[in-house]
Amino acid sequence: MPMIHRRSLLLGMACAGLAGRGAFAFTLPPSDSLAFSVFRQGDIPMGYHRLRFSRQGDDLIMEKQILLEVKLAFINAYRYQHHNREVWRDGRLIAIDTQTNDDGDRYAVTGRATEAGLEIDSSAHGRVIAPAAIIPTSYWNSAITGATQLLDTQRGLIMDVAMQDLGPEPPPGGSPPSARHHRINIQTNKPGSTDKIDLWYDDTGAWVGLAFEAKGQNIHYVLDGPGGASPVPMVTDEASSTGGRS
Repeated sequence: MPMIHRRSLLLGMACAGLAGRGAFAFTLPPSDSLAFSVFRQGDIPMGYHRLRFSRQGDDLIMEKQILLEVKLAFINAYRYQHHNREVWRDGRLIAIDTQTNDDGDRYAVTGRATEAGLEIDSSAHGRVIAPAAIIPTSYWNSAITGATQLLDTQRGLIMDVAMQDLGPEPPPGGSPPSARHHRINIQTNKPGSTDKIDLWYDDTGAWVGLAFEAKGQNIHYVLDGPGGASPVPMVTDEASSTGGRS
């Protein structure tokens, strides 16, 4: 797979819900992959979040895998797996397929671009038509910082959000120091659900950090540097459930 360089792939993006903004460009990692280590309650390892990018003709393909675990006294108390594949063309999402296993609760989402918008079919909430330029909650695309609606990639919901620019601040882990802190305030989640997600992007627009609270746990991402975890190969649900891990 050829390397995709950050400044060699600039796709114009006119996104609905981005008031006062013009064209956006995707900022991709210097290689074809991006990897985060995930921690809870400060420094307790919880798993990983990995992305891989490729090209098929004019299309940009993003594949993502998340594996999170909470172990108490050597017992697996919680396990979360999420797989996501997105296809982007001319700066817009034209296809998305996700599968999630949230500690035994399974979800599936499929989306395809139509003349009416992005048609979403989810196991949890059925069919809905999203705006054609909707941005999913996969976070790598910094255009999310101007959105008023987002596609929940686990449940297939259209979420109303209010974004905050909290200014220059290093992400969890402190690298890179020149990042900018943004906050997603989710306005349509049920009381008790996660309603704030903190994101960091560097001065080129590359995604470099994330933090949120869920089920009483403070969770944050630290970007893997040279020698860190590689996001390939992507493992299957069956391989993970038997202990296989990339």
